[in-house]
Amino acid sequence: MNVDTAINWLDRLLVIETGKHLSDLQILIVEQVWLGRKYVEISVDYHCTEGHIKDIAAALWQLLSQLLLERVTKTNLKSILQRHASILSPSNKKIDDRQFIGRDVAIARLDEFIAQEQRTIVIQGEGGVGKTTLAQQYLKTCGCDLILDLSMAKETDRITPAEIVVEEWLRQDFQIEPGREFGVTLLRLKRQLSTHRVGVLIDNLEPALDRDGKIILAHRSYLELFRVLTDRQLAGVTLITSRDRLCEVDLNLIHYRLPGLDIDTWQTYFKHRKIDVTSAIFPLHQTYGGNAKAMEIIAGNIHADFEGDLAIYLQSNRDLCDLETGLKQLITNQFDRLQLLDLDAYQLLCRAGCYRYQDLARIDAEALLALLWDTEPAQRMKVVNALKNRSLIEFHRGQYWLHPAIRAESISRLRHTDWIQAHQLAAEYWSGVAKIIDISTAITALEAYYHYLEIGDFTRAARVLLQPRDNQWGQFLTLASNLYRMGLIQPVLLAITQILPCLPPRITAELSNILGDLYWIVGRVHEAIEAQQSTLKYTTKALLQIDRLDRHHTHCLNILNIDSLLSMGLYHIDLWELVKAQNLFEKVIEIASNTAHDRWAQKAIVCLALVRSYLNKPEAARQLLKTIEPLIDRQKWTGSSAYFLQIIGLTYTNLGDYDRASSIFAQTLAFCQTGNYLQTQGRTLTGLARLYRLQGNLPIAQTTHLQAIEILDRLGAKCDLAEAYYQAGLTWQQTGDLRQSQIYCDFRAHRLFTQMAALQQLAKIKARIY
Repeated sequence: MNVDTAINWLDRLLVIETGKHLSDLQILIVEQVWLGRKYVEISVDYHCTEGHIKDIAAALWQLLSQLLLERVTKTNLKSILQRHASILSPSNKKIDDRQFIGRDVAIARLDEFIAQEQRTIVIQGEGGVGKTTLAQQYLKTCGCDLILDLSMAKETDRITPAEIVVEEWLRQDFQIEPGREFGVTLLRLKRQLSTHRVGVLIDNLEPALDRDGKIILAHRSYLELFRVLTDRQLAGVTLITSRDRLCEVDLNLIHYRLPGLDIDTWQTYFKHRKIDVTSAIFPLHQTYGGNAKAMEIIAGNIHADFEGDLAIYLQSNRDLCDLETGLKQLITNQFDRLQLLDLDAYQLLCRAGCYRYQDLARIDAEALLALLWDTEPAQRMKVVNALKNRSLIEFHRGQYWLHPAIRAESISRLRHTDWIQAHQLAAEYWSGVAKIIDISTAITALEAYYHYLEIGDFTRAARVLLQPRDNQWGQFLTLASNLYRMGLIQPVLLAITQILPCLPPRITAELSNILGDLYWIVGRVHEAIEAQQSTLKYTTKALLQIDRLDRHHTHCLNILNIDSLLSMGLYHIDLWELVKAQNLFEKVIEIASNTAHDRWAQKAIVCLALVRSYLNKPEAARQLLKTIEPLIDRQKWTGSSAYFLQIIGLTYTNLGDYDRASSIFAQTLAFCQTGNYLQTQGRTLTGLARLYRLQGNLPIAQTTHLQAIEILDRLGAKCDLAEAYYQAGLTWQQTGDLRQSQIYCDFRAHRLFTQMAALQQLAKIKARIY
């Protein structure tokens, strides 16, 4: 087997199991690793950082491990693929489609719609009729390059905002950063949908609809998303499943009401489960209208409890046709029966309803076993198998989930029994994530937050966000910091603001410190300042009680206090309120110098030097730089502290020491290559572009400006992007291209500074001076 054959085999297997193809970068990684090349060599070919290649590769090895049911690494990839491909070719692999039969007519109908250019179809029908299964199977076989899926939360107040959904699609499926505004993000999504044949599944839409079939007010952003998805110019297919009709008149879509399975399909399925089929199946089929989930549950029940004998089952349930009039009643009866026959299985089925099945649509067996706290360890997997045998839990390749109708009954019953304990144990399970190595592990760790939120334990929910962990870049950061460090800004913003009013003062102060930086990144600078002022109010008061505090608590309070002061200084620079920034940095130096917190004093000295260079105090700025110059050359800079290294480069630029500035910027960019330090990289490129302009290298300056703008725009860092546009405007002005200069300065930078209420910056634009 050669590498091309291996990649083709792996791609076909991936499509069968997930509905998705390997991305171009994943193919490149497999190819080059097969040939024995190192990550750093691959990064050169792909024109990206080594850290980015490592991130994508780690996620790929994890995916392949799940797919092939054994651990896959860079070292053993070649041998594992050769062995698996020799014994399990997708062309010979039998796909388990027992639960997808009798839908030839439905598939033909969908084909007809698409042939008529109706590329967005709402599959409507009652719970359990098979809407999701049909949609999933159809998208897997309709020739899509990629499948995007979203399962709506069962509860309306738990629906994930559309902004977060689209951000995750862009990052995880297209390796593209979202825009700073939802409109820009949607344009980027549409661009990808226009160049790829993409299948989109929006599952279980009804919680997002009001009684008139319109998107509820709290989530109208989904309407904007649907306007993109329903564009008939796109090459892909969008399938939406819902019990209710979607009645937004300006959307280009068509409804298809999915009927129940016919009697022949029921008979085929029962025979496949080795159940003797008699004429008694006819009233049973009629009672449930051919409902697919009812078929599975009844067959599972007959197989597990009645030795496959339909007649005995019907005799035991002789009043069935009178009592059970739909899927809901059938599920209720199954829960009641399970409670009598197998209490452990019943309790697990109820407790499994605590999991969300949203960001993580499926869970591992270990997550279920964590809920069997009162069952002997040796018996726990038997309990899981009991639910599988009765078709009360869905499963595939070692992963599990609940059908929405069954989960609704599970939640209803769990609220009256083990509601709090189940969520607590589930949260503890997710909290077991020891290291954040990629977005997937970060999202997994965040699941614990939602369990505590569900039971109103806001303090523990906050501690999930504040729990420090090692990450892939060798840092020890809180989960919240790791999440926004990876670009998941909106989920962290939402998580913090949801619980902030309900927390004790100390935890509020800690989260407000993080919230300030989040607000700052997205351009809400005044709110960022308010958040840090809230932190300072607490730390100032608490430090006055220092005699009653232990040394560790005092140390933590001082760090929080100093960090908030330093952050506020940076915020005021972006508002061009330089005197306020100067006063804050001087205060940090006064408090932190020659203490255990001296590294904050060093950072403040760097920032103060920059401010004084802006205030036309060059000698004062040079004196400050001299005090830290030994550290610049001697200190081992990391990606996070490199943020302050680029500030040193800006200061040297302002002082006219261009050679030193160029060296510092080059050093900073080298550090940015070690990880995902996009904000620092973007700011550095803006500073470097300005340096090129001042040196008269205008073509290079223009190219560098565009690189900076692209990075900061993808990141959504409004403050830094506004400055990047402003500096680009000055460069284009110097080239004589006044039209482009006006676009950058007077339109884009002006708009962003207006959003931030940065009055001094607006005045600077009007004056066109620096």
